[in-house]
Parts: sequence; structure tokens; C-alpha cells
Amino acid sequence: MMEVKRFDYLDIAKGWGILAVVWAHIMLMGWSHEICYAFHMPLFFMISGMLQRSGGGKFSDFRTFVVKRAKRLFVPYLLYSVVTWAIWMAFKMYRGDEVESYWMPLLQTFIAQGSGAYIVHNSALWFIPCLFAVEIIYFFVGKLKDKAAIFVSFAIAILSFILGQIYGADWWFLLPWNIDAAMIAMPFYCIGHIFVKNFSHEKIVTKTMNNRKAVFTLWIVLSLLLVGLTINLGECSMGSSSYNCSGIIFILRAFVGCMAMILFSLLLSVILKNFHIYQKVMDGIKWLGKNSLDVMCTHIPIKGVIIIIVAALLHVTKDTVSSSLPMSSLVFVITMMVVMPLIVLVNMLFRKRTK
Repeated sequence: MMEVKRFDYLDIAKGWGILAVVWAHIMLMGWSHEICYAFHMPLFFMISGMLQRSGGGKFSDFRTFVVKRAKRLFVPYLLYSVVTWAIWMAFKMYRGDEVESYWMPLLQTFIAQGSGAYIVHNSALWFIPCLFAVEIIYFFVGKLKDKAAIFVSFAIAILSFILGQIYGADWWFLLPWNIDAAMIAMPFYCIGHIFVKNFSHEKIVTKTMNNRKAVFTLWIVLSLLLVGLTINLGECSMGSSSYNCSGIIFILRAFVGCMAMILFSLLLSVILKNFHIYQKVMDGIKWLGKNSLDVMCTHIPIKGVIIIIVAALLHVTKDTVSSSLPMSSLVFVITMMVVMPLIVLVNMLFRKRTK
């Protein structure tokens, strides 16, 4: 596999997506939390599929592909996990909190079974080994004809749901690298890959420019459908393998949410590019999209500390902060104000990239 040319609308979609991830990890209840959880992680799997294409070139060899993707994903994963684990351990020791094991979360960096129940020091890290597992599986599935690849991908996802129904918690969190969640992520990655393989990014952008009213109408319809499929139909979390709705509902509304967000990002990329003020905002969203992996890896411990500080200053509990729209909004803003300069520093020190 080899990467395709980067397009603004995908960076914009990833930017909005990572903001949804951060918000949903702060505001832990209410309609906004439910809607974010309905699609935010499937969106990243779908976009990852859209940014890869199979074929010849230097990544067609499996070994080369594995080494390339492992370097891209696991170097930051290991660094962020070890650093945040050390900070978590020091913080717990300082506070004198009762901890079952200081070393098991570090060991889970390599085993990677689920998120919050295992990688307690930085639960969002579950996504990285899960994405790697998806890419490894799809390296072979993607060699099939499109219809066969779609069928196999959905069959793998359905199999994971069936095994979850049969074995319950003994299935979820059983496999390393979150392979149970990776199986469910397969259809999103597959559809993203096949869609771009058949409709180039250039064609997608051109069609959007030439049919703005139709695209806008479709976005409205999908957004309303997303809300209808979310409220009171059960929340699901891929990272913690918590599926409080049927597998069909989860996959359907996740696809609806992903398509709504991608259409929204397409509209923004073609409509606002000539408006200077809005373009500056979009540049910021694109920057977040390009650095979404770093935001994913850093925001959990930072927002956790900020919630503790805000709760102490306002003399309320952490649960109160995470259930209050004004308080959660405050934590969200402060979290992003800390995360963004930190990522700029990381880019300057390690990647020499600030844009």
C-alpha cells in the first residue's frame, strides 16, 4: 500500500473529528457526548482507509509495509505511553491513591487489550495498535475484488459482534492490539479505501463544487438521521468495547455520521476557501487534523489534571464538572490551549514541522 495525495477536506474532517474526541472525553453525558461517540472513532478508521491505496510501489511488499506502518504508528505510541505512564505513576504516588498495579498499565502498552480498563494512564492510546491491526488485516483483504473485500470486511465485523454476544467480557479485551475492536473497524476502513479507489479525491472535490446545493441538502438529511439514530438508542464505545445498542445500529449510524462529517468538511473546503477570516479558522482545523494523532495521545492526561483543578477551584466534584456544559466547555478550551502549544513544541523538537 502507498499513501495518496493529501486533500484539505480530509484534514478538516480529521480536525473536527479530534475535537469531537476531546469534547466527548470531557463532557461525559448529554446529547453532544452521545452524538460524538456515535461516529468519532469510525471516522478516523474511514479516513485512514481513504488515505491508503493498494497496488505496486515500494509498499506493496508486506514486510516493507509492516515496517513502514510500525515506524509511523508505534514510535509515537511507545513514547507517549511511557511518558504519560511515568507521569501517571508519579501523580498517583504523590496523591497516595490506591492502585492495583503500577506496572500492569505499562505492560498493557505492549499487550493493548482495550482502553480505560487496561491502559489507565492514557486510555485514548488504544486507537493506535487497533489501527495497525486493521491495516495488517486489510493488507490481505484489500487484494480481493471490491465486492468481495466489502463482504469479507462486514463478515469480520459481524463475527466480532457475534462472539461478543456469546462470550461477553471474555471476548472483549481477550485479544492483543485490540483486535476485537479492529474487526469491527474493518468495514469503515474498507469502504473508505474502496470509495477513493473508485472516485479520486480530485473527482470528489470537483463534484462537490459543481453540486453544492445537493451536497448541502444531503448533509442536512444525514445530520438529522444521525441525531435520530443516536438519541435514546444506546451509546457505544469501540475503545472500551461497550456496545449498548445492536451491531446494526452501531454500524449504520457510524456510517451516517462519517458521511455527514466528510460532506461537511468538503463543503467547508470548497465554499470558505475564498473568505480570508474563515480560511484562518479552517487552517487551524486542518492543523489539528494533520496533528490529530498527537492530540489523541496527549489530551487524556491533560484534561484529567485540568478537571481536577477546575473541580477544586469551584468546590465541586469531578463528576459535576464532566456533567456541566459550562464547566466542561471551560475545561475543553483550557485543554486545547495546553495541547496545541505542546504539539507545536513536539513538532519543532522532533519533526521540524510547525505547519
